[in-house]
Amino acid sequence: MGVDEDDDDVFYDASANVKSGLPDMGAGDTVGTTAAVTSGAAATSSRGLSAPSAEPAASQAAGDAAKAGTKTSSQARAAMASSQAVVGPPPPKSHTDASELHLHHEQAQARAERIAKLKASDVMISEAELYEDLKTTRQAMHLFMKSRMHEAYSLVSKGSERRLYYALAFALLSTIKAMMTFEHQDIATAISHCKDALHIASLLRRKSSMISSLGRFVRGAGPSVTWVATMTPLQQHAELVTSECTLLKALLSIVHSGDLLAVLSEVLHLRTAYGNYHSLLKFVEWEEAHGQGTSGATHSDNDFRSGVFLGTGCISLILGLLPSKVLKIMELFGYGGDVHVGLKLLARTGQWSEDPKQLDPGETVETEGVRRVMNDMTMLMYHLVVSTFIPVPGVDIPFAEKVLNYHLARYPQGVFFLYFHGRLYSTQGLSREAIECFEEARDVQEEYVQLKHICYWDMSLCSMSLGAWEDTYRDFTVLAEENNWSRAVYNYVRAAALYQLGDDASRERARELFARVPSLTQKIAGKSIPLEKFVARKARKMSEQGYLTLPAMEFAYMCHCYTTASNQALANTLLPTVDAALAELQTASSQTDDVCLAHFLRGVILRNLAYPEAHVHVTGTTRWSQSAAAREAEQSLQFVTARGAELTYDHYLAYFAHYELGRLYLSMGRLDDARDMFDVVLSGKNLGDHGRKGKYSMQNMAVLRSNGALEVLQRGL
Repeated sequence: MGVDEDDDDVFYDASANVKSGLPDMGAGDTVGTTAAVTSGAAATSSRGLSAPSAEPAASQAAGDAAKAGTKTSSQARAAMASSQAVVGPPPPKSHTDASELHLHHEQAQARAERIAKLKASDVMISEAELYEDLKTTRQAMHLFMKSRMHEAYSLVSKGSERRLYYALAFALLSTIKAMMTFEHQDIATAISHCKDALHIASLLRRKSSMISSLGRFVRGAGPSVTWVATMTPLQQHAELVTSECTLLKALLSIVHSGDLLAVLSEVLHLRTAYGNYHSLLKFVEWEEAHGQGTSGATHSDNDFRSGVFLGTGCISLILGLLPSKVLKIMELFGYGGDVHVGLKLLARTGQWSEDPKQLDPGETVETEGVRRVMNDMTMLMYHLVVSTFIPVPGVDIPFAEKVLNYHLARYPQGVFFLYFHGRLYSTQGLSREAIECFEEARDVQEEYVQLKHICYWDMSLCSMSLGAWEDTYRDFTVLAEENNWSRAVYNYVRAAALYQLGDDASRERARELFARVPSLTQKIAGKSIPLEKFVARKARKMSEQGYLTLPAMEFAYMCHCYTTASNQALANTLLPTVDAALAELQTASSQTDDVCLAHFLRGVILRNLAYPEAHVHVTGTTRWSQSAAAREAEQSLQFVTARGAELTYDHYLAYFAHYELGRLYLSMGRLDDARDMFDVVLSGKNLGDHGRKGKYSMQNMAVLRSNGALEVLQRGL
């Protein structure tokens, strides 16, 4: 072997979408790196929510059809799947599915053509009508948070072709669906709806001279404080909606397009949105400083302010997560970001206190802005989701729990907050409690089947953190049969879980599943998905070598399962499994790669036993003291780093071992040693086999984690 790990694109070109019997897909026909999309014959009856029609009647009809089509029990399908592995190519998309997508595309086009013909007089509304529309939009958002998605669509669809906030809500709901499915046509439809809302907002904005507008565009700056202060409330909201839709459209377009020129164009639009948001925030702060206006202490209303805090908070948060070197370059072009500033801006909408004893927000339900819930959900996403993927600053789990409990009481049947409840438990290392919450979130609604699939994914990660391989197989079987985000990944993990069970029958069924994995990979904008390349490479190794070492546990590491595992599961289930495999490998003439993998997993598990994440609940005792676990973790990880040149297939182990050693040294207070380990990964240095180009599996993940850990080290957090 000994091949460059990123040189096998030709292999995937020859196999993807041909051997599997899937329709031939162009570079832009499949987008799916973070979420789920239903397809195939099974998905025809359980697609969930169709893309919204411009007419309420059509929207309602789509809702009724979706409700009728989701009655098949996912649990029943999982039970059947657990008794027999499904082997063979997945069914092709049905003609009905394709015609539905074509119909939605035509509806979006016809809607866009109608809206493009509108004039300012067609969309002009009074201030009273503005606030009445905001009231309706708030009601639609509450319905959506209560898992009543179709009702939310129906409420805003009627006026979405002329009324500012109806159009914005319609675009936002379409965007949420597109980001869940990542289906090419759903993203295109969401972009179209964002453009529609953007056109309506542009007609209502206060007009400025061409020279003034051009100057702001060149500088990347928004309107001045004085200019915003002289606007009517309708014009202020139109300015805000313009920024929101510009930001949403740009992000969706970057995901949707594989064309470099299109991406560069959207980057300029992002710069415009950033400048506008920055100016609106200056205006809000100017109001607060001068205490002007008739509504409380300020003139602008809370609906407007919640939008300003949402946009500026998200942008500051995202920019603040960039590497410090990159951020310094961005600052030369007028960009600035800080994680702590972003979190404070998001918290201002609900007037959340940093005092842990202050459990209730300062903003009441009666006075809150229409975007307040979105602000709170963004904070929950950061604390409970992003923080489990990479080391990030400012994580405050007790604060997140306070925000979450408030919304759980408010939306007891809200799928999003039930899901975040599960994330809270999994972050705390309480995997069984997390699974119960994910099951509740899965079953609370039938309108968005993709939300069910997200719950299945997280349930399976919790099962992996417990070493419950039968449950892992069951959940990934549901995903493999119902979801088309990555059939290669789903089928690989099904096979890996079966293989990990160890009995002959399970391993034989696992080999059949492994064999089909390479033919299920796909490309997005002409590029292979890193996780799919990883599993396809491992499946190919299975066919060449005839066996794999701890494949399910290896995949569990890639999905961050050990940082959220309980100390009891680590010590009593996962570590004994690795030790048994290591003992077996040492009694046979094993490949260096397999021995290094076992030592690597052992080092990771022991590191998390010695120094669990601050938010993980440690229960009971184990035989491992902190010093003993840390010492043996270091020995196992150093075993891997010392043998980088001997690895012939899994070169990635050397790089991730350096990262894990860095995390261990950081926890031990050996900061210089930790920095050295992270620098090795970030330097791009070729470790081991110098015949390779230096690329390795999951390279971006290793760099992202190492950069995050180095940023935390440098900030002393």
